[in-house]
Amino acid sequence: MFHTFYLKKGTVHCIGEKLMSKRKRIAVIICNIYHVCQQQILKGLISQAHALDYDVAVFTMFMNFDEESGYQYGENHIFSLINYDLFDAVIFVPCSIEKHTLKESIEKDLAEKCKAPIIALEYEHSNYHTVSVDDTAAFEQVVSHLIEEHQLTEILCLTGFQGNLQAEARLQGYRNAMESHGLSVREDYVIYGDFWIQAASNLAERLAKGALEMPEAVVCVSDFVAITLCNRLIELGIRVPEDIIITGFDASKDAADNVPSITTYSRPLSDMGMRAILKAHQLLTGEKCQPVTIDKGLLVLAESCGCREDFTLKFAKRQQELNTVTNYEELFRTSHMAESLNSSTTLNQCLFKIVNNMYLIYGIQDFHLCLCDQWDDYEKNEATGDEYKDYTDTMNLRITCVDCEAKMVDQSFKRSELLPGLFENSEIPRTLYFTPLHFNERCLGYTAIGYGDRAIAFDELYHSWIRNINNALEFVRIRNIFNSMHQRLYMASIRDTLTGIYNRKGFRKYSTEFFYKAAETDKKLLIMAADLDSLKIINDNYGHLEGDNAISVFANALNTCFANDEICARTGGDEFVAIGCADYTDEQIEQYLTYIHQYLERYNSSSDKPYQVEASIGWLCRNVTKDDDLQKLIEEADGYMYANKIARKKNRK
Repeated sequence: MFHTFYLKKGTVHCIGEKLMSKRKRIAVIICNIYHVCQQQILKGLISQAHALDYDVAVFTMFMNFDEESGYQYGENHIFSLINYDLFDAVIFVPCSIEKHTLKESIEKDLAEKCKAPIIALEYEHSNYHTVSVDDTAAFEQVVSHLIEEHQLTEILCLTGFQGNLQAEARLQGYRNAMESHGLSVREDYVIYGDFWIQAASNLAERLAKGALEMPEAVVCVSDFVAITLCNRLIELGIRVPEDIIITGFDASKDAADNVPSITTYSRPLSDMGMRAILKAHQLLTGEKCQPVTIDKGLLVLAESCGCREDFTLKFAKRQQELNTVTNYEELFRTSHMAESLNSSTTLNQCLFKIVNNMYLIYGIQDFHLCLCDQWDDYEKNEATGDEYKDYTDTMNLRITCVDCEAKMVDQSFKRSELLPGLFENSEIPRTLYFTPLHFNERCLGYTAIGYGDRAIAFDELYHSWIRNINNALEFVRIRNIFNSMHQRLYMASIRDTLTGIYNRKGFRKYSTEFFYKAAETDKKLLIMAADLDSLKIINDNYGHLEGDNAISVFANALNTCFANDEICARTGGDEFVAIGCADYTDEQIEQYLTYIHQYLERYNSSSDKPYQVEASIGWLCRNVTKDDDLQKLIEEADGYMYANKIARKKNRK
């Protein structure tokens, strides 16, 4: 059954409907979606792709660290999902991937599995078509501004990793600017760093202590490095820009928000994204097209170099963006989504609540949630290796939303399809972001989110939203395990551990049901009591293992003789009782007794045991009323059994 939820008025899209599309598809492999650089790349890429009528599937993750944690493994695994046969071209952004071994793994898959053209951004490789930004010329503009507008001559360059394409290109821009203005480059003013905190912090400490002569300015490889350096220098009593000028690179929001704001450069990354699509289009069709917009990059002046540009319009725009973000963050904070999801007792409850919380995601149009087959399998709780770390060959689509119309479904499909009817029922080109669902290294599934025809990417709020889903699914999985364990423990508590049939507790629980069923219908109640003969003699002469064997043999004989859903139990060491409710005849009861005796005879003749397994049996079978006493009826059948035992003893004598 489908459950439909309307997020807004829209067209109905049926899961089974297949409108074959001739639209080409492009896969994008990228990380660090939150970073302004990647967002600008995607903005250009998606705008150009949609203008040329291409669908786009972006494969990405939320956390991107060079570490071996279980959580990071679960994040990285999203790239193993890609089926390259589904795509006409692939755009690869290796500089966005922090982990070297992950980058190597993706490159190996591209080499072995991808037959489509591969366009790499800012990465030279013999198998790829490369599209880059001229960082050398851009960085040269930053340094030239300091020389020409501020008349500086002593400028230090803090770049990134040695050998890194961007780090070396920006360093070359610094050298070019210095040399073109007739300034010499001091080699101790060329410092390789890490694009991160440590190198900037170390440089600040050295400058404050006088271990390195204070330059007039430091040009940093990125905004993050510049912000770290600037703020640490201020903490150490060095003023920015009065004592030293700091510049960044990338024009991030953090650079604009910092105090003081950081002079930086807005790289034409949107242009690079557009050119990547144009390159793919040319390779696929032979046509050359123009970009949908113009982005040439520009110097963004700010307080860290002393240039106080009029930021009134920029501030107003930024304030509007912040208000939008703040509104959704406030909605998310007050939604109690985590508590709601984690109170779910079943998967369907959890899915229902996920759909009800989709309003928290700004701009969401499309959303699909897919779970691995048997993702909550109890037997995989302690599994190792690929049993729970990989996507299954069969996946299950459980939530689907197209144009804000969401449905809970349960549709199995092949993992290689990514989604049932991927992009096939869309009249307009779309972009979907595929992200992982996991709990640490345990692979639960994946999601795909889209924003219609808008060229936007998800933000950190969406990450928090997905983490709530990850935790809730794990809660459901663990709760199911506990319920299963509880059920197993309960069943163990009412079963005899030796024979597997019910014990006294189990018999008391279920015998009442048979009694009331017989009392309320015209059916007869059958009670059969049995006692194993000579068990003590077997134990004393041949050991308790042989005694247990005799008990098990008779339990099997009793348990397999019935034909009307009767139950039997071991109520003592050598005592058994069975109960049933049916339209019994004397002939049927006789068949039961004959079956038991013949079963034992066959066993005794073939077992080569030095003892015989035999039993005394008594029974009653009649109609009962609610005025009857079940316990007394059991005692009556027990009396018949003892009478049978006495008679058997006399016959043996």
